[in-house]
This record gives sequence, C-alpha cells and structure tokens, in this order.
Amino acid sequence: MRGSGCFLLAMAVTGPAWAGPWAQPEGGWYAQAVITAEELEGIRGNRVELYGEYGLAPGWSVTAKSEAVAYETAGSQFDRTAWRATLRRQLVDHKGWAIGVEAGLLEGNSVGGVFGCDSWGGEIRVSGGLSGLRGGRNFHAFADAVSVRYEDGCVRHRAEIGYGVDLWQNLFLGQQLWIERGSDTADSNKYETKLGYHFDWADLAVGYRQEFAGDFDEQAVLLAVSFRH
Repeated sequence: MRGSGCFLLAMAVTGPAWAGPWAQPEGGWYAQAVITAEELEGIRGNRVELYGEYGLAPGWSVTAKSEAVAYETAGSQFDRTAWRATLRRQLVDHKGWAIGVEAGLLEGNSVGGVFGCDSWGGEIRVSGGLSGLRGGRNFHAFADAVSVRYEDGCVRHRAEIGYGVDLWQNLFLGQQLWIERGSDTADSNKYETKLGYHFDWADLAVGYRQEFAGDFDEQAVLLAVSFRH
C-alpha cells in the first residue's frame, strides 16, 4: 500500500519522535526507549521514556508512552511520572504528504518546571507531515498541534515541529522543537538534536535537549534505541 510505504520511508530516517501523522501498516510495530541524564535548576536527574506504536488496520494505529524522571535531591518536587495512550487515524496520504488526527487518555505531566497537571486528562492532536527523497536522501518533516485538558482544570497547549534526514549511508540526523503554554506555572520551549546510526537490528542515537523559554533552566543528554517490524 502507498500509505505503508510512505510511513516506512519516514521511519527509515529517524522514526516519528512520538509525533507526526503517519499510521503504522497493519500488524506493524515500532518501539523506542530513551534514557537521559539531565539537570533542572542545578539538580541532576535521570529520565526513562518508553514508547510504542502498533498498526491495528490500514490507517489506524494505537500508541502508548510511559515516562518517569527522578532527581538527586530526596523527595524532589521536580520528580515526575506520566503515561499516555492514544488512537491515531491517518486521514490523508498523497504524494508524500500526510495528515492525521489522534486522541487519547493520559495521567501526569513530565515537564520538570510545570507544577500541577498531575491528574487524569485527555489529549487531542492534529498532525501534518511530508516524507520522501530529496537529493537521493530519505527525509521526513512534521508539525503537530496538541491540546491537553486535565481533570484538575489544568490546560496545556503544545506545538511540535521536527524533521529527520539521512546524512550519509546509515548515519542520520533528527531535530525537534516543542513550544508549550498553559494555565499552570511555567512556559516551556525545548529543542532537541539527535545523531544516530541505522544498524540491521535497531537504530541507535545520541542527542542533546535544551530548555530555552527562560522560566526554568534545563538541559539533558540522551541515548535512544529504536526497533521496528
């Protein structure tokens, strides 16, 4: 199917980075684990993120993500746990262009400088993306608009923009930007750069993530491993 081919082309670069409009092919799956060593307001911590997708039917995928971060200070107010489960529908697939929508449930918020937003909630997402070949290199680019509403009244809105490109042979580059605003505490702007390698058995990448909104200081280095079928 053409839709499956476009998704696999995008995945062959850097994976969806937990965003984008592409649905998995029926029976196909994608999984990623990320470990980060980070520093928030001068306090060191470690974060573990697990993410997966599964293709239910043509144009339909389910996704799940679990995340936890703990800092060196015992009982740190910055410690966070969160999870999310969604259903994604790819609506458009035309000449490499794709549009998708996604909705689901979540609990908690993993943004270190944001307090509250710890209850149950719902998320909706609208995504657009382009994948293909440019100059003989695989690439993909996407832009998402996300709205999250929590049971405790917290509301967060987020824009996510990213791209990935094969640089040379099995070497790839991925970059992503998050801009988040909401009703509780800090604004958050983050960018991330990853450099990785396509092995036969998995993709392995190292990267750097930086907060730059100015409401709090945060930076992290990360290691990511991705599998697909």
